[in-house]
Amino acid sequence: MMLTKVNEDIQKTCENISKLLDVEVTLVDSNLVRIAGTGEFKQKIGTSIDKNSIYSHVLETGEVYIMDEKYDSEKCVQCNQRYYCKEIADICCPIQIDDVVIGVIGLVAFDENQRNMMLLKKSELMLFISNIADLMSLKLKGIDNVDYQNDKISSFEELEKKEILKAIKKYGNNTDGMKKTADALNIGIATLYRKIKKYDIK
Repeated sequence: MMLTKVNEDIQKTCENISKLLDVEVTLVDSNLVRIAGTGEFKQKIGTSIDKNSIYSHVLETGEVYIMDEKYDSEKCVQCNQRYYCKEIADICCPIQIDDVVIGVIGLVAFDENQRNMMLLKKSELMLFISNIADLMSLKLKGIDNVDYQNDKISSFEELEKKEILKAIKKYGNNTDGMKKTADALNIGIATLYRKIKKYDIK
């Protein structure tokens, strides 16, 4: 279940959240590869982030994490990018499917106004971003279910019945239509009627 299946949707979602909240948004997959982002994160899509970052911590724990004091945060102290990082606050939320963390979405402040707004509305934003993560999970579950159904192997009989039904629907079930159906399926008219009886096609 890869987040890359819905990359375009994820990027649009991140952009909409960014416009709505006036913060930057980024999303990394379980390999710590950035697959979506706004602002300066957008040009970093496809690159890996530090394995000691707070996003890595959220991947490991499956819990929401808030970084509000960059140099005081124990997770930031461990990050190899801490001296180059311009982020001054983050709210990071895991994206999970069946208790497996498949990615992390983060709201990011780069200036004091963004940081103050995020801290003032911390509880609401945590709930909001958790709901967004849940919606992404549901979409991925739906895609995986469709993929699984599409991977189902049909028996020869199921395929044959399906094609007969499709041809009858297209050409009709009158005498002329049945003749066209048999021709389209490359079988004789008597064989077609035997198969219609075999598959109990009404």
